[in-house]
Amino acid sequence: MEEQPPNGVQEHTSEVSRDEKSEAQAHVEEGRLFYRQGKFGEALSSLYVAYKRYSEDGDQSRIAEVANDMGVVCTVLQRWDEAGKWLNEAHDWFTKISDYSGEAQALGNLGSMFRARGDLKQAAANFQLAADRFHLVGDDQRRAATLRALTIVRLSQFRFFQALAAYDAALACESDPTFFQRLLRRIISAPLRMIRG
Repeated sequence: MEEQPPNGVQEHTSEVSRDEKSEAQAHVEEGRLFYRQGKFGEALSSLYVAYKRYSEDGDQSRIAEVANDMGVVCTVLQRWDEAGKWLNEAHDWFTKISDYSGEAQALGNLGSMFRARGDLKQAAANFQLAADRFHLVGDDQRRAATLRALTIVRLSQFRFFQALAAYDAALACESDPTFFQRLLRRIISAPLRMIRG
């Protein structure tokens, strides 16, 4: 079955001559540039061309990366079904090739998509899974960012204890915490210790 382009996406090629190996990467870079410029339709078009090229070559790692990027663009465009499709595909590819960092990114992006569309339960579940994967690969910076996103979701759900626990874990990820972060952690840790027993 042939993969159909996302809604409204027209395949296009640049006038710039590219060798076959770098053509797909050039489309990825072009798509990311369009994304940064806020040209989301163009970004999706360029990324889709790269996706097709990598699919033809069977480059699973690149397929996963581009699917992840397309999911992010679709999230910004509020194309929820497409975003979910691309992000789930990226997650599946990253899992298949045992790229735990990529898997964590895809899960975090799924969390962001669910939060944007108002599904806080799914957002929290995906953010927690992403934070766990980032912990596995030792990426404390991304783990902390993901835990802060989880904190916001938990606050939105009025789950204050879980929000405190997530924020405390995010602060624990800091390798060189500021005075304010150390103080905040002490303030947060006290009630958590009492509640946990």
